[in-house]
Amino acid sequence: MQRARIWVAAGVLGVVLCGCSSSAGTSGSGSDGGSSSAGAAGKAADEPEVPVTTQDLERVCTDGLGFAGLPAYDRTKKTVHPAQLMNSTGDGWTSGVPVDGDFPKGWFLDYEDKPEQAELVVCVERTKATATGKICDMEADGKPLKIKTYNTSYRVRVVEARTGKEQYTHSGEAESDECPVYIFTSDGEDADKYYNEVRPEDYRGRVKPYIAP
Repeated sequence: MQRARIWVAAGVLGVVLCGCSSSAGTSGSGSDGGSSSAGAAGKAADEPEVPVTTQDLERVCTDGLGFAGLPAYDRTKKTVHPAQLMNSTGDGWTSGVPVDGDFPKGWFLDYEDKPEQAELVVCVERTKATATGKICDMEADGKPLKIKTYNTSYRVRVVEARTGKEQYTHSGEAESDECPVYIFTSDGEDADKYYNEVRPEDYRGRVKPYIAP
């Protein structure tokens, strides 16, 4: 058996388990003695709202509430319509960037892109988890650990970022009877559970007609 390694990055603890078997602003005084920030605030209030960070786009997935300041989505235009990827396993949403190679470059916002570039939001969520009954013998920190595996139900939605209008939805199942070679866990997650999740290749073709028609 190989020893498990512990990774610490950005305050998140990830444990690699190796498989063993298959079982602000400032204000100033104007000439009339009033604060000049009041005028600036009034001007800002008149401008269409845009997300400050990609995480702000969470509300598009949760409430169907868009941002009026974002670019309009027109599917008839045969060009790439940039999307933000949002993921949920049942406890809130997290903005993410796909791994290189999972999707063609430009489909989803990257770390260097600005959230106000998003025309679409792709919401990928786990809706249900069902125990498979399979137990996998793993190892963590040199000690044996039994991992329970779960199949999951998922839903993928493509939503217009500007209006919150749903363009497409699909529900499916992520199932497997194989033990993982390794898994990552974070703070707050059960280290003895492994969930079969939807993979990018499972929905790449489904979102293509909306992102890259």
